[in-house]
Amino acid sequence: MNDGEALRRAILALPEDDTPRLIFADWLQENNQPERAEFIRAQVEAVRAEPFSPQARAAAATAEKLLEGRRGEWTRHIRERVERWEFRRGFIEHVVVDPDRFPAAAEQLFAAEPVRSLQVERFVSMGTPPSLAPFFNTVQLQHLASLDLSQLGQPADHFDLLSACPHFGKLTDLNLSENAVPPSWLRTLLTGPSLPALMGLDLSHAAHLGPSLANMLPQVTHRRFTRLNLGHIMFSSDQIKKVLESQCVQEVEELRLAWIIGSGRPGPLTHLNLGWVLPWERLRLLDLTGQGVSNSGVREIVDEAARRPGTFPLRWLGLANNDIGPDSVRTLIDSSLTLFYLDVRNNFDLSLSDKAALQRRFPEAVVVS
Repeated sequence: MNDGEALRRAILALPEDDTPRLIFADWLQENNQPERAEFIRAQVEAVRAEPFSPQARAAAATAEKLLEGRRGEWTRHIRERVERWEFRRGFIEHVVVDPDRFPAAAEQLFAAEPVRSLQVERFVSMGTPPSLAPFFNTVQLQHLASLDLSQLGQPADHFDLLSACPHFGKLTDLNLSENAVPPSWLRTLLTGPSLPALMGLDLSHAAHLGPSLANMLPQVTHRRFTRLNLGHIMFSSDQIKKVLESQCVQEVEELRLAWIIGSGRPGPLTHLNLGWVLPWERLRLLDLTGQGVSNSGVREIVDEAARRPGTFPLRWLGLANNDIGPDSVRTLIDSSLTLFYLDVRNNFDLSLSDKAALQRRFPEAVVVS
């Protein structure tokens, strides 16, 4: 075994640690593979930089440019085992797999790359799909930090198999978007011992879950969510207030609450004071798309930032479809906010000069208008 092979084994053994990756980059540099070395360093830098910051974006852009023209060479060894893939921190960490083919390919796949994120998608849908039991029995699932079932469709057996799977001790993120999640099953999952490391949960587009989440999340005392997507779920104002006051949500860093466009109802946050109801302590990403919070809601966010000078963590703010106008622009311009991303699309009272003023006020931000 040469030094390069030994370093790759160290990366597979310690997939959470950047140090073996950077040492391998040094080895690549010394062995006439400078582009791959620079690619690893750039992707690691993108992850280590402050999320959404210009530094993170610049490092990611550098990595993407290095990947152009090299994608085929650097993925040749896994292309027959997965449907799609994504590099993170210099190596293939995220893959899209067919659950029926995955058990046969898993051992070689995880021996080749430090895969930590899996999206499951069936690519042949003729007749009744096979049971997912072989997929959930695959021991290599123990390496995963993230599992995405949003593209799986609706086989009847995957909820119980998911919660009973013994291999998810390291799983921190679960995506159940677009799933017809049974409320009783979700209650058992969230209040029970399954998925002990879970910190990120995507339940978006499960519109029926609003009342159940309002009842169950206050009872979840042994979890702390840092990433939560509750977009396109039907809540009343009282229900979403109970959700946002739950102890398990108080340390959330990324919160997505996009409302259902075209529902004919205002978003449940419309009638609440955002400054008092949202868990601001660590919140760096907030998506309020379609909530209709209007100028008063923007003022409430800005006032909360003023109450926390120098410590307000928000860097990513989604205000698309929110009926905001020039008053909100003036409020944002006069605020103490530091933003790296601002989405103001489909606010039809905003002029081109309003949008240009926002870009001047937040020069480090991607302003989407």
